[in-house]
Amino acid sequence: MGFSSGTVFLVDVDDTLFDNDRFESDLKTFLEERFGTKGRDRYIEIFEELRAEVGYADFLGATQRFRIDQEQSMQTMSLAFFLRDYPFHSNLYPNAFEVLNHLDALGTTLILSDGDAFFQPHKIDRSGIRNAVKDRIRIYVHKEKMLAQIQEEFPASHYCMIDDKIRILSSMKQAWKDRLTTVFVRQGHYARNSAITARYPDPDLAIDQIGDLLRQQKFPFGKIDFTT
Repeated sequence: MGFSSGTVFLVDVDDTLFDNDRFESDLKTFLEERFGTKGRDRYIEIFEELRAEVGYADFLGATQRFRIDQEQSMQTMSLAFFLRDYPFHSNLYPNAFEVLNHLDALGTTLILSDGDAFFQPHKIDRSGIRNAVKDRIRIYVHKEKMLAQIQEEFPASHYCMIDDKIRILSSMKQAWKDRLTTVFVRQGHYARNSAITARYPDPDLAIDQIGDLLRQQKFPFGKIDFTT
């Protein structure tokens, strides 16, 4: 077992701290420039097929399949270099680091993300998030199914999940009930899809951008005092 904390803040990455929609837009632009619209569309098709199979965004897996699809053209190496060298730090939302520092002063901050075993850690490292949370990072295929493991490793009297996907917030709330405060960040295309958000109960708190947490004095129900 790890350590005890009054509150553990579980913070998502994509479209919560990091503008993943912008990254995907840049990737599509790169693909079109190097492989044309047909190649771009083929990569996206492969990517979506793989996401349906594995349950998360697997850019490297899609790149491997794309290489085979392109008859092992050496041109696909440029895509590997794009993914390796992308300036991830430039895609952080305003005040992302300030929010992480603020939460760390109130409890324990843990990055909790879905993703593959290499590219997602690479993104978190290159963006500076890894250093900001002192390596407190957990990446799973489906994080909402790993609550028992999280609770054992990071025991706390209360948890707070900050995420742009209301489906995940709702699933975790159903499991942890009043032990969890849910914060819905309305950033990214998932959060702005009203048809999706309408399917789930309201979160404990909804904010328009991650930086709004710096101006939040207290979470609902008085569970977490933001004043320091």
